[in-house]
Amino acid sequence: MDLADFEAFGTAVAGSDNDVDLFGAAMVIARLGNAEADPHAVAANLDALAEQVVAYAGEGASSDALAHAIDYVLFSTHGFRGNSEAYQDPRNSYLDEVVQRRIGIPITLSLVYMEIAQRVGLQCDGIGYPGHFIVRYDTEHGQVYVDPFQQGARLDREELLSRLQGVHTGGPSPESFLAAVTRRQILQRMLNNLHLVFRSSRDIERWYCVVELLLRLEPWNATLVGERGMLAYRLGRSDDALRDLERYVSAPEFAPNPGAIRLLDRLRLQFGGPGEAR
Repeated sequence: MDLADFEAFGTAVAGSDNDVDLFGAAMVIARLGNAEADPHAVAANLDALAEQVVAYAGEGASSDALAHAIDYVLFSTHGFRGNSEAYQDPRNSYLDEVVQRRIGIPITLSLVYMEIAQRVGLQCDGIGYPGHFIVRYDTEHGQVYVDPFQQGARLDREELLSRLQGVHTGGPSPESFLAAVTRRQILQRMLNNLHLVFRSSRDIERWYCVVELLLRLEPWNATLVGERGMLAYRLGRSDDALRDLERYVSAPEFAPNPGAIRLLDRLRLQFGGPGEAR
């Protein structure tokens, strides 16, 4: 990825959450795997799937009929499914790969589902359930929860709440985990998944790129700034590292990281600076 990609992502996530270009931002993320990822080709594939959904559901279809048509087209006709065998494969997080390979993780399969739903006129929201990701749509009889990772399995609301009993959720009420998440939260979750993958594999270049993208969503996050600085140093970008680490230790919410502080002291000795880090 290069500066143009980071700027494109920043443009896609600018403004109010309703203004966020979820598809466009997801396609920038896809360039982590393929610099030539083509949003027009992916959009055309999604358009074709949506046309099949409309043809199957028929004119004037209800919300339930549209949702079941999406299930039929995605899971029965085209075989979209969750990748349980290679869950940590980064391709599971790239929208172009998911659409082409018809396999992914909960959040990207949910994104495909939501993109199709938007095209056929079905209001569909993402639900950031702990350790999973699902979608929800409304009917005249209430809300319906769908698990695209399990090929459209319907989930009972009470069962979803029951599963949260005894699970540490950080304090919020269980019902809050069944609320719709924002577009930025979806992108943040996609990037957090890749952050874990690249950190675990020590893929420093792509790890750095993920942190750079996350900072377009969370420019105030001092911890990410410090992490970017440490990664920049490992990539041979000492000037960038010094600038980020100075900003990191000066942040009001500064939380000491011994490794970052030692590196900053070393860079200050090398380039000159305002003395030892605190």
